[in-house]
Order: sequence, then structure tokens, then C-alpha cells
Amino acid sequence: MKFIKDNLVLSLFCIIAFLSFSALLIYKSNISKEINNREAEIQKEVSLGKKYAEELSVYSNLTNDFSKAQDELSQLATIEKQQSLFWRKILNSRENHMVRWKDSSAESVNADITRLFSSLRARCRSKQIELPSTASKSPTIGFGASGRKPENNYGFGFSSYDGFWPSFSQEEARVLGVQAKIIKEIVEMLSQSVSESFKLILVEILRESAGEIDRKHIKEDQLNLGEQQKLLLRSKGKIESLVFKVSIRGQSSHARTFINQLRPPFMLRNLAVKREIIMEQEIEKDLDFIPNPFGSPEEEKIVSQNKAKPIVRDASSEFVFLIEYITEISNDFQSLLENKFIWENADEALLSEFLTTSGNTEFLEDAKSKILFDE
Repeated sequence: MKFIKDNLVLSLFCIIAFLSFSALLIYKSNISKEINNREAEIQKEVSLGKKYAEELSVYSNLTNDFSKAQDELSQLATIEKQQSLFWRKILNSRENHMVRWKDSSAESVNADITRLFSSLRARCRSKQIELPSTASKSPTIGFGASGRKPENNYGFGFSSYDGFWPSFSQEEARVLGVQAKIIKEIVEMLSQSVSESFKLILVEILRESAGEIDRKHIKEDQLNLGEQQKLLLRSKGKIESLVFKVSIRGQSSHARTFINQLRPPFMLRNLAVKREIIMEQEIEKDLDFIPNPFGSPEEEKIVSQNKAKPIVRDASSEFVFLIEYITEISNDFQSLLENKFIWENADEALLSEFLTTSGNTEFLEDAKSKILFDE
């Protein structure tokens, strides 16, 4: 105690130094823990930063990708418009009998088909087109009937309805009416294919049934496609059509002229040719041959037979045309708009530009209403 009293200043200094050291030691211990915690947090944030950087790297080219997507969308719109124009040309609405069809009763269609029989038979007679032989329905009465040529009653695909007409629905009668107009146009094209030098023979015209009632009565005029179904353009919900098979016998010039007249909506899907070749014998005369005045006729005949040469003559051929008549085309664009992912969170200006460029402006209002409703 005496030492402390004698060295009070020193003692106070030592006490203060000790207290300061203790305080600093405690502080160091606490600050070390905090630093360690901060370092751990920093390391954690660095790890998260690297993870986020990796995830965000996927979107590093987002602006460039968006620009390319816009270009591709513009190209797609151009292709869509070109396709639409192409198929409209194929449908040929101006001359398409199905598109231009005006509602008519089944009785009216019956009258049209009845008139069709007489007009087509008369046209074929005037152009000297030979029709398939059928038994005449006209009775033979009285004298002189045996010398008359029987009337040809070929029905041009509607043989069952020459003097008979079942009860058809309006839709089935509509298809029959359109088929009648198409067959009339086909026969007119055949009549334009006739030449004065060679005879043209109509072998048959087959058609698809128009519906359930027609299927029961169509008989030998029924077209059964079988494997040829694969040759058609028709696709359910996209392309609708009526199919016919036309068979003629004649020269290649007849077939070529007929094909050249086919224009949309007529589409030639297949052509089969059966050629008939006739072998004939032509006698080649020997100019150096001097007949024997003392010889017999049998000797001259033997010499002539030895000089005979075969000749191949190209006779008429049978041409079978599979014709598809396009009646309806749909690009099914409406179903695209019904897809929620197309217009959900869509850019209205971008979608409007696409619809305008692709030629589908009729869907603009519908698309805009969907976007506004979604918002």
C-alpha cells in the first residue's frame, strides 16, 4: 500500500492501462466474431451473385433474339399471305360452282338434272362424241321402228335419276346440283377436244356419292377411290373437294386438248393411258421379180408371202382422268387466335402488324378485344 501511495501516478497509470487492455481484448474478440459473420455474408452474396449471373447469361442476347424473332414473324406473315393468295387462285371463287351456288330446292335441282340429260346428249350428238351404249327406255311401237337407231340414254353420272327422284335433303341436293354443273362443264370441255380426223368416245363418267340417299341409288356411277385417295389434295377441315373419274377413248390429241382446258378449281390428280396397238401385214413388192409366164399362180403367191413385213399401227387409246374439283379452302386461322398463348400478354402493335401483313385483317378486331380483355 505504501508503494501505491508513494507511486500513486504510476499505479493509476498501470490500472488504466490494464483496464484499457482488457477492454480492447474484449472488443477485439467481439469484432472478430462480427468480421467473421460479415465475411461469411459477403461470401454468400458473392455465391448468389455468381448464380444470378449464370442464370441471367441466358438472357444476355435477349434484345438480339427479339429482333430476330420480329424478322422471322415478318417472314412468316409474308409466307402466309403468299399461301393464301395461292389457294384463293386454286379455289377460283369467280368460277367455282360450289362458291357461287344459290340456295335451291331439291325439286329445282331435279329439274336442272333432267334438262341436263337432253342438253348433254344433244351436244355430244352435234360434236359426234360416241356415248356408252345403254338400253333405250323408250318403247318400240308400230311399224318402221326396227329401222330407227335407238336413242342413247346415257346419264353422265346420274343414270339413276333419269325419270326417278328420291327425297333428298337440301344439303344433299345442293351437292348433286353442284356435281351436275361440274359434269356439264367437263362434257363441254370434251366437246371442245373433238377433231375432224379422229373419233372421240366417252367411256364413262364416275362421281362420288353426294350423301346417304344418293349412295343407295348411285349404282354403277359410283366412284370408288381406294388407293387413289392418297393422290387427292383434300384434307379434313382444310381442303374440301368433289372427285370425278372421266374415261375417254381416242387419240393423244384429244387428251392433250382436254387437259389444256382444265383450270382451277379443276385439278388433274392422275392420268392413266391404255394404248391399243394393231399389227398388220404389208406386202413389199419386189421390183426385180420377173414373173414366170409358164409358172402357176401358187408360185407367185409364195413369193409375195416371203416379202410380207409386219407394220405396227397406233390405234386409239383409252385415257382415264382423275379430276379433283376444289370446293372449299380454310387456313384455319381462327383456331390460331383461339390459342390463349398467342394473344396472352401480346404486343397489340406487333400482333396487328402480323395480321395486316399476312392478309388476315378480318381478325384484327377479335384479336384486339382478346388483348384488352386479358389486360
